Amino acid sequence: MRIFLLVIGAVYMGIGAATEPEDFLAAYAEQAKEADRGFTGFSAERGRAFYLRTHKLDDGSELSCASCHHADPRKETVAHRGQFPCRACHITLHKPADGRAAIKRQIPPLAPSANPDRFTREGNVEAWFGWNCKLLLKRECTPVEKGDLITWLLTIE
Repeated sequence: MRIFLLVIGAVYMGIGAATEPEDFLAAYAEQAKEADRGFTGFSAERGRAFYLRTHKLDDGSELSCASCHHADPRKETVAHRGQFPCRACHITLHKPADGRAAIKRQIPPLAPSANPDRFTREGNVEAWFGWNCKLLLKRECTPVEKGDLITWLLTIE
C-alpha cells in the first residue's frame, strides 16, 4: 500500500489536492521554474495557439485540441458529430459486438466559465492531459503547455 501511495504521489508531481484551476497553475508554475530557471510566467496567447495547433497522427489525419473539444471551448461537443476520428474523442473505435452503433460521447465545455467542474479534480486533470498529450503530441505535455492552456481558458468569459 505504501508503494502505491508513493507512485500516485510521483504521478501527480506535487500538485496536491488542487480544487481550483488556479491551484493547478501554481503547481505547474513551480514545476516550470524547476525545469527552467528562466521561466517568466504563462501566456494566454501561447495557450490559445497550443489549443488550435494541428498535429499529424500516425494515420495521416491532423487533429488539434479543438477537434474534440470544439473551436469554442465554451461549447459542448458530441463525438461522431464532427469530422474527426472516433479515437480522438476517447471512445471505442469499433462498433459493439451486437452490431449497435458506437456510443456517442458528450464532451463538456473545456472553458471553466462554461463548465465550473473543469480543472477541479486532480486525477481527472492529470489523466486527461496525459491521454490528450500522448494522442496529439506523442509525448507528455510540459508544465508550461498545461499552464498556458489553462491560463488561456481562464480568460474566456
